[in-house]
Amino acid sequence: MNSVTPLRDAGFRLGGKAATLGRLLRAGFPVPDGVVVSLVPGGRWQRPLADAVVQLGGGTYAVRSSATGEDGRLASFAGQYRTVLDVAAEQVEEQVRYVASTDAGHSGAYAAATAQPAPAGIAVIVQRMLLPAAAGVAFTRHPVTGSPSAVVEAVAGLGEALVSGNAAPQRWQSDGGGRLTWSGPEEVLTAAQAGLIVRLASQVEDLLGEGQDIEWAITGDHTPWILQARPITAPAAGLPQVQPPARPSPGGTSVLAAGTPASPGTCRARLRIIHGIADFSLFRPGEVLVCRATSPAWMPLLAQAAAVVTATGGILSHAAIIARELRIPAVTEVAGATSLPAGALVTVDGGSGTIVREEP
Repeated sequence: MNSVTPLRDAGFRLGGKAATLGRLLRAGFPVPDGVVVSLVPGGRWQRPLADAVVQLGGGTYAVRSSATGEDGRLASFAGQYRTVLDVAAEQVEEQVRYVASTDAGHSGAYAAATAQPAPAGIAVIVQRMLLPAAAGVAFTRHPVTGSPSAVVEAVAGLGEALVSGNAAPQRWQSDGGGRLTWSGPEEVLTAAQAGLIVRLASQVEDLLGEGQDIEWAITGDHTPWILQARPITAPAAGLPQVQPPARPSPGGTSVLAAGTPASPGTCRARLRIIHGIADFSLFRPGEVLVCRATSPAWMPLLAQAAAVVTATGGILSHAAIIARELRIPAVTEVAGATSLPAGALVTVDGGSGTIVREEP
């Protein structure tokens, strides 16, 4: 077995992420060139990797996981493994070791919550690092309604701020007839660029044969690139049907807040405001997790939450994707979320994007 494989030759023994990118490269799609490192016991990969980095050219590199089972049809393991960006050539070997030695704590919690086997091994992708003018995520199907309308979320620069939910994205949506509309704090993409991303995503779906969740980037010369493609793991057809909010209790109800519908379904539970990791011990199973944004470290809380409410992030952020995979309601982009009344009994409606207070 070769310890270092050209990305375009990658198969599924090197993980779903690498295998899909390899397939896209072979089909002529714009994917940054790279190699995949398999850290098998006794494998001699250091010198072949150093030679491959030289062949990839100057600049810096992106070092990313490609675990077995990651980016699969039933579970994405989104955010559960490491990515290191802007790595200098002389640091690539060190960062490959770092990514491959990821602590299984977060992935273990995710696997248990989604009833999926934890990946048995991690290969590592090394690619040329892009310097994007804009980046983001595209879904070829609407993740909440299930309609055949593409959704694109974008931020300026690297896409990490969007995936983590720490930035408010510009959101483009197609109407199925080719018309695109956008919303958000500012125009990150032009209509022409958004249309280019939608068409590229549709072509990926045509090749791979099912709805796709795609990470993309556009460089300063307006070239679009595909960084990752995986099946939409929680299609809306498989999510809980959106139900009307519960009937008002005798004490009455009031709308506390509203945001962006991010995962359909409803639940009735108490709010728990979590400001950071230091507050994790305060959370109780079955509560509504309310926070600014989530990261992979929040997986143990997400796995026990009845619903998720975040102050930032879009419908394609980590919190939203994980909520849909866990089949729990989620509402994102809720202004003042962390100032909501702690302990209040509420109904969270992830289909309408509302948080309604219920008085006993």
